[in-house]
Amino acid sequence: EGVDINEDVSCADLFKIGDKRMLLCISHRLGARYYFGQWKNEQFHPTFHQQMSWVDNEFFAPETLIDDRGRRIMWAWLLNWPDKKTQAEIGWAGTMSLPRVLTLAKDGSLLMNPPEELEMLRYNPTELNDLSVKADAELKLEGIAGNSIELEIEIIPGKGATQYGVQVCGSVDGTEKTLVYYDAAEKKLKVDTVKSGTKGKKVVEAAPFELADGEALKLRVFIDKSVIEVFANDGRQAITRRIYPSAGNAGHVSLFSNAGPATAKAVKAWQIMPSNPY
Repeated sequence: EGVDINEDVSCADLFKIGDKRMLLCISHRLGARYYFGQWKNEQFHPTFHQQMSWVDNEFFAPETLIDDRGRRIMWAWLLNWPDKKTQAEIGWAGTMSLPRVLTLAKDGSLLMNPPEELEMLRYNPTELNDLSVKADAELKLEGIAGNSIELEIEIIPGKGATQYGVQVCGSVDGTEKTLVYYDAAEKKLKVDTVKSGTKGKKVVEAAPFELADGEALKLRVFIDKSVIEVFANDGRQAITRRIYPSAGNAGHVSLFSNAGPATAKAVKAWQIMPSNPY
């Protein structure tokens, strides 16, 4: 599925997961990706391929280990190569991603979820329920803001809704924000960093992801200063990006829905202890 046989493969990690063999690796141009297949006669025979980054190679060099509970846990290098001046201003050019616990769903697809230990970072919980979002509108979440936060959001689309999700790291005047949403027309999970700040890449990362008719969008979003990590619908898809919020960014959080209304069944938020100093 979309495999370019001319692409180089590095950081290879071949292991058994469920009843499959998984080859986790990178393309230097396209970032992290994986193959499912079989190991026969001292050779790996791939049957399925999927990327873990799409618009560029920012999610890079993944490696895994088995922990003392038997979980297959993956980390990756969240790299970014800004110019030297920007590196000096922001203080760094790369960090490790959050860990992802890799498992197989009943249908044999890969699930990627943050380990439960991350919940130990939470404090100051806030919960909002039964929020209505009008078509082509935003709904600011009062009492939920910051640049070191975790969000759990469940959104049910209304008739005609084509794009719906959450805006994070919003500025006071509304000109700066990062969008996390489901695009029903394209059947993709997206993170839009075009208005995330004055520095960095202005891109829309778009990962293959499909919801059934009427199925709720379930997002788990981690904001760790200049890093955003998104897990959708119990690990069916995940996106990690670097963002550059401006100094003094208020970190406002809003829900939005385009072309039709939506309902947020539940929004849970926590402040979290930051792991990144920048």
